[in-house]
Amino acid sequence: MAKTMTLDDALVYGMKFAKKSGADQSEVFSVTSKEISVDVEKDLPKIVTGIAEGLSFRIVKNNNQGFAFTKTLTKERIENTITIAMQNAKAKGKDPDFKTLPHPSKKKLKAFAFDKGLEDITTDFLANKFKNIIDSINDVKHLHYLQGSIFVGISDEHLVNSNGVDIKTKSGGIGGYAAAITTKGLIPNYSFGIKGGSSLKKFTFESIAQEAIDQTLRAASPKTMNFENEVSIILEPEASLGLLGGLFNLLANQLQGDNVASGATPYSDQVGNLVAIEDFSFVDNAINEEKLSTSRYDGEGVLREKTTLIDKGVLKTYLLDSYYGTKLGLESNGKSSRSGVMGFGSDPVKTPPRIAATSLEILPGGFSKDEIIAETKEGFMIRSLMGLHMSDQSSGRFAVTGFGWYVKNGEVKHPVQGINISGMLPDLIKNIDMISSERQSLLLTECPYIRFANVSTTGKKFDFKTRFGLSIIKVLTTLKLMKNPMF
Repeated sequence: MAKTMTLDDALVYGMKFAKKSGADQSEVFSVTSKEISVDVEKDLPKIVTGIAEGLSFRIVKNNNQGFAFTKTLTKERIENTITIAMQNAKAKGKDPDFKTLPHPSKKKLKAFAFDKGLEDITTDFLANKFKNIIDSINDVKHLHYLQGSIFVGISDEHLVNSNGVDIKTKSGGIGGYAAAITTKGLIPNYSFGIKGGSSLKKFTFESIAQEAIDQTLRAASPKTMNFENEVSIILEPEASLGLLGGLFNLLANQLQGDNVASGATPYSDQVGNLVAIEDFSFVDNAINEEKLSTSRYDGEGVLREKTTLIDKGVLKTYLLDSYYGTKLGLESNGKSSRSGVMGFGSDPVKTPPRIAATSLEILPGGFSKDEIIAETKEGFMIRSLMGLHMSDQSSGRFAVTGFGWYVKNGEVKHPVQGINISGMLPDLIKNIDMISSERQSLLLTECPYIRFANVSTTGKKFDFKTRFGLSIIKVLTTLKLMKNPMF
């Protein structure tokens, strides 16, 4: 039986074998990760614990890159994996845009502090906290827990390449979400709370439950309405940069270097041009220590940066890794990523590094939230959007359905389901007329309230048959939730 090596020994052996095999350049990435998650699936608690480790290789041959990975740490498997990566590179042919894997940075930075308390968290601890979240929601009249998940994750990573990059990092995070349903009013409605961070010091599980309660109570007794007009739209921070669907996540996608290089965005060749109103500034703050899984280095060993993408309406740069930075005649600004967040995303071992935003921010404006509402003659304030994944990434054309509140003559009137908004994102960010001074800290982002003028908006009131059906669903939902405790 083949002998299994330690991860460190496998990394060293892989580098040596790559050189011996004739690689022009090589990179080895190793990771050991631990994750505990608790959720409820089909009324039953589900607890998942796992420890995973593995190696991935980028091999440069004939001016191109090949990628392969392994989670079996034997000499034979490592040699086979490197050989496959080498064959991939050769099969692609020469790439005139590829120059080199990254070199070590001359600037040395102190690593972010790792919260060792994350290592002491157990499955029982998480299960008890989750039960408290569910109980807190169910104790509120007309509210019932719907779904959710909480987790803790820790990752030890080591990145080495033949140009001298040698970086070890340890990071972690804790967080979760909970959704609640309200049966108050004719139409059942739901909302959610999402919280997380890189440390236990500023995080509480109670905050997840409280946000879910507060937001679901706000969403209770929604109405539907026949509506068709161009009106003001106020995006709450969650609808702008929320993890589950934010309109400005589409803008970040359009500013990725890979999309810019392929021409799949309206912002190619626009650096230096005015692309938004002068009060709008868009930043990727990759060194925000309070966000999940922060690190000084990106997925290929380049120092992360706080990068101003749009400064007072002017496009300054793009999200860049080393390859697309070179291809576009610029430099990497540390936007290479290997993993996702809170279980969303790919296995860091199995996936080659790719461009991704880290912690997006929209800078504050000069109005208060209350002033924005007071100045709105008619429109909607929206918290959540659905259907952004179906938007045209290359043009920025979108047509999405949202949930929010009807605003009339400076007053928030009532919740509304089925608000449909559409337009072109490049036009929309030139149509911003108010940005709030206060910002909300979300899971990965910081965002103010933003108002757009004259957005195409429609809505349709439910007919009698639909309303009757919903009343039956509400009764059945209430009975089901009351008869099926989660723990």
